[in-house]
Amino acid sequence: MAADPQPPLPADLMDALVARAGEHAAQLELLGLTVAGHDERLTELGAAVESLLPDNAGQGHSPIPSPRWHDLEGQARTEAIDRLRDWVRRVYVPVYGHLAAGMAACWPEHPLALQILDHLSETWAVLYARPTRPQRVLTAQLEFQLRYVPAAAEMLQRETSGCGHQARAPLSTRARPGDGRYG
Repeated sequence: MAADPQPPLPADLMDALVARAGEHAAQLELLGLTVAGHDERLTELGAAVESLLPDNAGQGHSPIPSPRWHDLEGQARTEAIDRLRDWVRRVYVPVYGHLAAGMAACWPEHPLALQILDHLSETWAVLYARPTRPQRVLTAQLEFQLRYVPAAAEMLQRETSGCGHQARAPLSTRARPGDGRYG
């Protein structure tokens, strides 16, 4: 059995359908232009957001959690101090010369000194362990060198001088690795 053919649509209904299809086509075209405009704007916003992210995302130093110096004991405390001792030996003493020389070798006995050195070492790593240096990083590096390091060095000197520890002699900027004067 063959299906009965559909009767043709009346002309006025056909004209109405074509007119509606034309309206939808115009709306779809307008929607396409709107989406394209939003796509352009989203690309601009994505670029703006990327400019706010660190330029070394996933490639530079990620700061460690702050040690809780008031709670650390035993091996955990020894390891945390050893990490700082290594940074003092490799970076602080050789790079900051006379500023570092004011800190006494007994600094590991001073919770305030541990706190300051932890902040200095982590900030230093974030600023200098990166593949690029955009202007904002250069500015942060300069502020670190001119404001933070001198203020921290003064606090370290005051904290570790006249404390009564046996090893209260200042660190020497002429000390060589392995000669015991790095603290």
